[in-house]
Amino acid sequence: MSFVIDINQDQFVDQVIEKSKTTPVIVDFWAPWCGPCKQLTPTLENLVNKKNGKVILAKINVDENQGIAAQLNIQSIPTVYGFVDGKPIDAFQGAQPESKIEAMIDKLIDNMPGNEIPKLLEDAEQLFKDLKYEDAQKIYENLISLDPGNPKIISGLLRCMVQLKKFNDVQEFMNSLDESILSDPEIIKIKKFLENLNKEDDLSSLGDIENKLNADPNNKDLRFEYSKKLLQSNEIEKGFNALLLLYNDDPKWNEEAAKKKLLEYFDMLGFNDPNVIEARKKLSSLMFK
Repeated sequence: MSFVIDINQDQFVDQVIEKSKTTPVIVDFWAPWCGPCKQLTPTLENLVNKKNGKVILAKINVDENQGIAAQLNIQSIPTVYGFVDGKPIDAFQGAQPESKIEAMIDKLIDNMPGNEIPKLLEDAEQLFKDLKYEDAQKIYENLISLDPGNPKIISGLLRCMVQLKKFNDVQEFMNSLDESILSDPEIIKIKKFLENLNKEDDLSSLGDIENKLNADPNNKDLRFEYSKKLLQSNEIEKGFNALLLLYNDDPKWNEEAAKKKLLEYFDMLGFNDPNVIEARKKLSSLMFK
């Protein structure tokens, strides 16, 4: 399929200005007698078609369309303009190296409204992995203003807030979300994690369990309850380490309860969580030692 079109000046508004609001448009002003045009145009066509619809090439014969050439002050050919969102944002004259033309095409694609989201999302995810939660949160907040209904962005922001222990903010934000967002699997995992924090159940306080464990350090039931209480208190690293020690001592205990609890929290916290990444490595080494 070709993404190259020949247009006249009467089609310029529809095929260039309007179309560039959804897809970048390169406009090639050329003429049949122009030698450099004959060199440039095949390169343009090849590079545009390689992008498979991410950009369009519109060719205009200046001999037959002198009005639009005059409006754009075309003084020599070939002249090439790049349009994004209805406006020219780049241009060049004369034959150019293929690398320079491709760089221009990539610039047009990157400058399309909305195309900044994947790069910003990648930056936010990397900052999260680097434990820079506040910086990641700022990017996620910016991303939400660009794409407010994106569950991946929303879950990323919520996970940053969880790591920063802004639990009231997390709950308030989740209360504002539509049901369609709350039903997203990643959001459900975060909701489940929050429900487990400081969960009211039959467990004693963390201090009580510690005292009992000091008196009976080999009691696996107590060790398991202690691990769960640590996790419910958002002491994730300590909770994971306690479960890993229990699993190392007796992998099969209580139908692999330690491993199952680890996997449950891995799923709730997400595989990009730094504590999860580290604990998964340790668990794998224990499972295959």
